[in-house]
Amino acid sequence: MRSRSLASLQKILILIAIVGLPWIVFMNVSFGQERKIDSMFLDLDKKYRFPEEWSMLPFELEDPYKRVKNGPPLANVISKANVEWISRWIANPKKVVSNAKMPNLGLDFEEIKAVIVFLSSLKEKEVPQITWDAFLLKKEDDLSEDEYDKMDKIYNNGKGVWGRARCTICHPIKGLGGNVGVGPDLGEITTKINRNWLYDWLGNTKNHFPDTMMAQFRFTDSDIRGIVEFVMRDTQFIPEEEEEEEDEEGEEKEPKSAEPEVQMLTEKEFDNIRKDTALVEKGRDIVEKARCFVCHDIKGISELMPVVEKKRDGLAGFEKLLYEIRCLSCHRIQNKGGTYAPNLTITGSKIHMSWEKEFLQAPDIIRPLSQQMPKFNLTEDDAKAAIEYIEKNLHTKEPLPNPFEGGAPPADVVAAGEKLFYEKGCNTCHAEGTKGGGVVGPNLQTVGDRLQPAYILYHLKNPQQANPQAVEPNFVLSDDELKSLVGFLADHVQNKEGNK
Repeated sequence: MRSRSLASLQKILILIAIVGLPWIVFMNVSFGQERKIDSMFLDLDKKYRFPEEWSMLPFELEDPYKRVKNGPPLANVISKANVEWISRWIANPKKVVSNAKMPNLGLDFEEIKAVIVFLSSLKEKEVPQITWDAFLLKKEDDLSEDEYDKMDKIYNNGKGVWGRARCTICHPIKGLGGNVGVGPDLGEITTKINRNWLYDWLGNTKNHFPDTMMAQFRFTDSDIRGIVEFVMRDTQFIPEEEEEEEDEEGEEKEPKSAEPEVQMLTEKEFDNIRKDTALVEKGRDIVEKARCFVCHDIKGISELMPVVEKKRDGLAGFEKLLYEIRCLSCHRIQNKGGTYAPNLTITGSKIHMSWEKEFLQAPDIIRPLSQQMPKFNLTEDDAKAAIEYIEKNLHTKEPLPNPFEGGAPPADVVAAGEKLFYEKGCNTCHAEGTKGGGVVGPNLQTVGDRLQPAYILYHLKNPQQANPQAVEPNFVLSDDELKSLVGFLADHVQNKEGNK
């Protein structure tokens, strides 16, 4: 048996030698000559094959998408929404707000009344009564010409603030917009709230809902009054009137079978029952059985699902900014946050901090067709706190290789990069300087002010590796092509002739 095993082993070794020897010879012949590769590109390759660990952050990031309760606290909901709206909302949430996440509880009108009375018993405080100019409380048709002009000035100021704040990034209006997917549809918001509540909400969102995903904008009193006027009067926030349909001959069509009309609780009826203790207890029982406390913080029944309140009083610097502005509703840092806007995990290795500081205070259009950052009205101290944190903590563990360390790219490299830029058709998606181009990708007129050369190289080598959301094709550029294209782009700075 042993001799047979040895014989079999010898046969296997001989077979390996016969098959393997030619391959060894072939490998030596074909690849025996060493290929010289710039060490910079070898370092870059390592970063793709062995991703660097993230930097250790000085505090635990709060992910707004993983809050314990997604719904707002209900303590003062009766001060926020009128009872007619609340009764329609409970009866059929999606009928009232198209992107509502609340389920239809299937309650009848008597049950809905009891729930509303219970909710009114939770009220802790009144909404501050704001002093408004008397003419602003009038309907447009009742305004004098002078009053209309004054109102219109405030309205247009608010319209401008609304646009700069990019509110429709988060909020759809009658189904349009809301790409981030975190805000309710505002197409009929005027049927829900009043101007006093809206003013107070915009002044301090976190005071109403500590875990809200909406940013706390640094609005002035004038800004808030303008937005309130814009929202309360603009037709896009008012329900559309249903028009009667006509057939081809101009005759009115037979009305479609109407859905059963939802019975609404009126303010007058509510005033008569709001202190009914039996209804309060009935409403509490319904709310408990419907498990509303799973999504909402509800006074009096929170012990069924305790909520650990987060201590935020001592927040400072960038941690405070992250919470107040809710940067992670759109951006992502180390696998926490949203995916709508650029990932910030290695921003310190990507962006020039001088550019970042200016951008945070006055965001400019980078991508013409999407992802416009809101104007939060950040102070210089806010911006300083942000860039100091980014520079210190949000970067690759090891520096990215810079092809032009210590100097600007030479003219011949820039010229070669320009030629390559147009040969590859980059201008199809990107505008470049004063020469125009596409609008799908970022405008590259001053990309050298914005992006560090090392990151441009990192991105161009493999766009999808650097940014999984990138739509830019991977041209599989050679080392020389990469270097020339980086040189061309890094040369695009604001004060250079032709880039103004």
